[in-house]
Amino acid sequence: MFTINLETIDAQIGATAALGIFSDPKFGNRAVVTAHYEDDDTFEDSTVVMMFSAESLDAFAKAIERAREGLAAADSGGMVGLAGWAEKNTR
Repeated sequence: MFTINLETIDAQIGATAALGIFSDPKFGNRAVVTAHYEDDDTFEDSTVVMMFSAESLDAFAKAIERAREGLAAADSGGMVGLAGWAEKNTR
């Protein structure tokens, strides 16, 4: 079993998120998102929060793009802009 870290990103509330590739005989090859919290009152070690196959990683990437669109609508139009975007773009 081994993991290769691809990127670490600063997240909200004193946390970092990391994306890596995980290879294991039992679980196979997966993209893995881990989170590490610096706050002593929370987890001190990285914790696996999601494991993706190539297919599910593609679906998650599409969801991230949709989230970017929603954030852009909120940034340009506030709650009204976000509500209009959500009405047109959510299921």
